[in-house]
Amino acid sequence: LYDIVQSGRLGKITFVRTWNYGNSAPEGFGNLPDSDPPADLDWDFWLGPAPKRPYNKNRFGAFPDRWASFRYFWDYAGGMVTDWGVHLIDIVLWAMKVNGPQKVSASGGKLCITDNTETPDTILVTFEFPGWICTYEHRNGNGRPIEARGYGIQFHGTDATLFVDREGYELVPETRRVGDKQVPRGEGEKGKNSNNHNDDHARNFLDCLKSRQSPICDIEIGHRSSATCILGNIAFRTGEKVGWDAEKLSV
Repeated sequence: LYDIVQSGRLGKITFVRTWNYGNSAPEGFGNLPDSDPPADLDWDFWLGPAPKRPYNKNRFGAFPDRWASFRYFWDYAGGMVTDWGVHLIDIVLWAMKVNGPQKVSASGGKLCITDNTETPDTILVTFEFPGWICTYEHRNGNGRPIEARGYGIQFHGTDATLFVDREGYELVPETRRVGDKQVPRGEGEKGKNSNNHNDDHARNFLDCLKSRQSPICDIEIGHRSSATCILGNIAFRTGEKVGWDAEKLSV
């Protein structure tokens, strides 16, 4: 992926799309009443520095029946933008060799889900970089995918488009008109992941505990990817376009 993007095979990249689509409307996680916490759960300890709230099963979100539903309350997390978007945006920053955006704007809301969670079920975040933009899109009221893919990344260049997800990648060349025909600009290409990258990350982390070297994705890389997504939520919650200095890590 990195080599394809940096090789220039895509031409000039002006637009990168990232997305997660699904359909849990309208019930979502449901509207469960507050209740006493389970006898084996220290609810105050679980809340930690977060605001004190009555126990609610959706706020706790124990796996597997709630699928970590706590991630969709502002007290504890940032919804899909930081939960899933960070994995996609991380790849974009790496492949494009950038540390972060210059400006971020966002719009959306909780528009279709009627449960008691708080973060948007529909959102579009736009990240502006010098010479190109990247978007993160999430909708949870309509699961129609892009080209049969419910999530992923597309790098759109003047010569080709590169799609990537955890299963592999596909490169589709642009076409140009020659006479009365559309002729591809270059060759297409597909590739599949041949291993489990979660295992690779765990192995690399354990190896670095012994060697004291920095892991492949060290804390600064993770911080920059997380900060980019958090900026999306800040832009959404304030209704403002947020300026960002990616080198100084400041607004």
